[in-house]
Order: sequence, then C-alpha cells, then structure tokens
Amino acid sequence: MKEEPYVSEDEVLGLISKRTVLSEGEDAVRRVLREIYRRGRVGTKDLAYATLLPIPVVAAIRRELERIGLITRRGGAMLTECGRIYAEQALGLKFRGSLLCPSCSGRRIAVEDEFRWMLEKMRVYAEMRPRPYTWLDQAFCTPETSVYRALLMLEEGDVEGREIIFLGDDDLTSVAVGLLRSSRRIVVVDVDERLLSLIGEISRHEGMDIECIRHDLRDPLPEDLRGRFDVVFTDPPYTVQGMSLFVSRGIDALKEGKCMSIYLSYAHKPPDEMLELQRAINEMGLFIRELIPRFNRYEGAEMFANTTFIAKLETTDEAHPLITGRFDGKIYTGEASPKLRLYKCRCGHTISVGVDGDFRTIEDLKSSGCPRCGRKSGFQLVRRIPHRPARG
Repeated sequence: MKEEPYVSEDEVLGLISKRTVLSEGEDAVRRVLREIYRRGRVGTKDLAYATLLPIPVVAAIRRELERIGLITRRGGAMLTECGRIYAEQALGLKFRGSLLCPSCSGRRIAVEDEFRWMLEKMRVYAEMRPRPYTWLDQAFCTPETSVYRALLMLEEGDVEGREIIFLGDDDLTSVAVGLLRSSRRIVVVDVDERLLSLIGEISRHEGMDIECIRHDLRDPLPEDLRGRFDVVFTDPPYTVQGMSLFVSRGIDALKEGKCMSIYLSYAHKPPDEMLELQRAINEMGLFIRELIPRFNRYEGAEMFANTTFIAKLETTDEAHPLITGRFDGKIYTGEASPKLRLYKCRCGHTISVGVDGDFRTIEDLKSSGCPRCGRKSGFQLVRRIPHRPARG
C-alpha cells in the first residue's frame, strides 16, 4: 500500500471529512476510529451498524484512513501501530469493548423464553414475504425485529385492549402483535396487494381477524378509519415528506386526546436531516417520548447500514396533521433524490442501476444477472451519479 506524505494529527479528521464530503462532519471519522479501536478488528457492515453511518460512507472513510496509514485490512479494518497511537494520544481513546447490554444490545427489549414461540412463527412467516418493491422504499426487517416491536408496544401498554392501525406493514409487525392475542382491533393499510393478501392469509390461519385495507396514503384515510384508534405504527418512506405524510394520516386515525401513541421507524440520517425531521414532528404538535437507536434490523438495506431507530411519538392538545388532502409530492427516496448507480460485475462489465439505467433496482439486477456473464452476485458499487432529467 502506498501511504501519503505525513499528515499532522490536527488535520486528519478534517482532511478525511473534506475528501469524503461527509454530511455528518468530522465526528463521523472519529466514530469510525473509535469503533475500530474498541473492537480491534471489525468488518464494514458491523462498523456501519455501530457508527449509525451508511455502508458506502463507512467504506469511503475506511479507504481514506487506510490511505494515510492509520488502518489496515486483514479480515476487517484494524488500526496500525500509528493508528493506535493516534487514537490514544490525539483522540484520547482508552476504553475497549462495548458497554451495551449483551442481552438486548441497547433495545431494552429482549425475547425471553416466554415469547420464543412467537419468534419461531415469525421466522416461518417472514419466509413467505414477496420480493420487496424498493421503489416503494420497502426493505423487510428481520423476524426478530418484528417481535421486538410487538414486545416494546406490549411493554408500553399499547397492545392490551388497544385498537391499533398499521400504516404500511411490509415487515408483518401486525402479525407479531396479533400473535399476542390481546388487542381489541388490528387494521393494516397498505398499497401493496401482495402483502395484504399474505397478512390476510396468516390472520385467517391463526384466527386473528386482522383487517387488511388496500389504500394509497397519498389520499386521505377513508372516513371510517378516522378518529378510531389508540395506537399507530408506521415505517414510512425515509424522506421528511414521506414521514410527514404517513404521520399526518396517523394523526387523522387517532382518537382525540393527549399522549396517544405513534410508533415511528426511520433511518439514521445526518444532523441537518434529523433536525428537519424533528421540526416536522414538532410542527404536527407531537413530541418524542423515546427514541431507541439501532432498534430495527433489516435484510439487505445496506444504504442505511441495515438498521434504523424506533421512536415513540405522543400527541398533545396541539396535535394536527401537516397534510390533510391528496398529496402529489415526492415521498419515496428514489423520487426525492434520484441517482444512477454504476456497478461492476466480476467479469468487468459495468451496469447502470436506477432512473434510466439498465436495471431499476439492484434487486432487479441480482434477479436477472449480469447482461454479459449472467452472474447474480458480487456486484461492486463504483460510482453514484445524480439524476438530471432530460430536457424537452
């Protein structure tokens, strides 16, 4: 490896932040170094999970740290001797390992023996899910996450005797809650007929009576769903407009009163985007009762490190929807910030994925295979290109 000329201790964080154009700033570089120091050797996915950074961002930081000789890669990222000295002397790092609870990994909810049967059932049902529609921002959470969500809601008093509405449910969380058999009513509203059909099938098999309603949340909720529920659960598109739309519909669905619950799952975003998100939440007259980082784990959602937070929002007397009528704005990630991604196959062929690309999604590419060699895995992301609409 060719190392760069000497970089002073004071310049390292700023230099790498500038080179990688980090929205998170210099602290993101420090986080990466801290986790490598604490773990000794760590893979990119685990590093992304620990630092709450997208995998491509972590990979870019890692390359720059390797470039200046602070880390090396031997079955994972690890500090060089220079890196260890820098971490201890310049950053003041000292402690190794993790202080998170080993049973719950910081979720504060663990699946005890009493609920193991739920997890076994959810593992079976998760295998029945159709391929996710990534253009709808679908990314399936793990069966464990669905159970954690249900148990968190149970712990918070939001299951027993409650009327609950799920605004979108590609994760089958409604099924996990239904298996507790203590809710008064469970309704799922989703635009994807495939998922509604599956949830309905499971509900009939289990005798749970989950109501499934096909509805595009860009349109206002049907009148018979307004003001009828105690609890809302939603894992919306990861854009502020998407969140505002789904939570607005959630407020419409809730009964009047203070401290009505809305459970929101959402991606860990850079500071400015998180501030915008919180402003929208506050503007709707809601407050964040609790936010648990890394609560949700997903299958194949590498852009946000396979993990998101869960937040419990509660209503106040000022609660009101930001969006009331039909909404025609851009709510999905691919609409709000479209990008063309270039992937390289192991055979050397370059394939474009995204708007106006060879394939719409990476899942489509993996399903169809490389146009040249037919390989269906091992594609390396080499470049992102912001989409520029063609001029008429």
